[in-house]
Amino acid sequence: MNNLNVNINANIKIKKTVRRGVLVLVLLCFPICGGWSGERPEEVQTEQARLEQAQLEQAQPEQARLDRVRVIFLGDIMAHKEQLQGAGESWDFAPQFRRVKPLFGGALVVGNLETVFAGEKKGFSGYPSFNTPDELADALADLGVNVVTLANNHILDRGSFGALRTMEVLDRAGIFHVGLVAGGDSDEVLTLEYGGVRWSFVNYSYGSNREPEDVRPNILSDAAVTEGLRRARLSSPDILVACFHWGNEYQFTPTRRQREIAALSLSMGANLVIGTHPHVLQPIEIVKENSNQNSGNLDRGYGLVAYSLGNFVSYQRTLPRERSVILAVDVEKVETGARISRVSVAPTRVSATKPQGRHSIQVVYAGKSERFNHAGLTEGELKTAQLVGQAVLDFLGAAESPDKEGFYTLWDAASPDVLPESRRKTPQ
Repeated sequence: MNNLNVNINANIKIKKTVRRGVLVLVLLCFPICGGWSGERPEEVQTEQARLEQAQLEQAQPEQARLDRVRVIFLGDIMAHKEQLQGAGESWDFAPQFRRVKPLFGGALVVGNLETVFAGEKKGFSGYPSFNTPDELADALADLGVNVVTLANNHILDRGSFGALRTMEVLDRAGIFHVGLVAGGDSDEVLTLEYGGVRWSFVNYSYGSNREPEDVRPNILSDAAVTEGLRRARLSSPDILVACFHWGNEYQFTPTRRQREIAALSLSMGANLVIGTHPHVLQPIEIVKENSNQNSGNLDRGYGLVAYSLGNFVSYQRTLPRERSVILAVDVEKVETGARISRVSVAPTRVSATKPQGRHSIQVVYAGKSERFNHAGLTEGELKTAQLVGQAVLDFLGAAESPDKEGFYTLWDAASPDVLPESRRKTPQ
């Protein structure tokens, strides 16, 4: 098992691996077969690991310990051939995201990477066998993405080599990843600290498009999820996040299996359940989490299940695959750890035009906030984005008006019994 502990803090200076101001601390953990054997993992840390943890705690400045911390989740990050063409000869993907970048400030950002970085020699291509230039990783880092999930059906599009190189490229870009297992390791758990909150992530996929070799994604099953979440709780997270690549493509309603896995995850201590793969939006639900023997917390407040966030960026143009939301979850510190305090969304649409014969792909804010610069968008594109945004908000049951940042409230702990109610059957 890889149990990776990370502290995202630009002000900490300790002699360890540092990525773009991100401090990495790796603790000693071991694979499990049928449960832990011998001593507990915290008992087998070396004295050096204990010393480093103490240094870490002393070095963290008080201003980094916020009362409220935001995590943002994105849907599928894809790279079809039209997106490659739009990036030009320099492979500049950053313009595809610049219009929504203001939404990301000050948040821990997590997305599902549904392509690989196998290198130029393998030939760049889009669907059905993705391989994208490394520059996309740099553009995602520039956008503010901190973590990507890799357990999905496209991670083995270019075999084990492509999957392993993808992890190397992400490491160089300073983006952490979860969901991919190399060699004989057990399913991976990623634990990091951000804003004074300790987060743990697990990630599973229904499968992959190619047979695994010496690298595989974490495969979804009741047993795997139960064991993975049990191990994640050993890291004593304040917030536990379960990310799943599941469900039926292009369906707006979650399957019975999705609901079963979501319920299992919540019962095993997950606070947030985040889904991808259908390429369209599915409902976002707020669930009262009653205390139970598996929760690891006597008063856990409310949990969230986002069955599918659709496509954050792609060139899938069949409606409504071009629309999505940026999901923001605010948590607040409490004596027993952390609780969800607010859930909100910012609607988005992928704009695809072809000025001067070259593809232009841009993720566009589709809400009503006036703080976004729509310069360069045609009147038709802007009107379409606003219509799309309203359809998405109605489908999810979001508030009628945005906050000052451009997000629409789905749920707030100040009025916990007011749950989102859909105002239309589909996001189309």
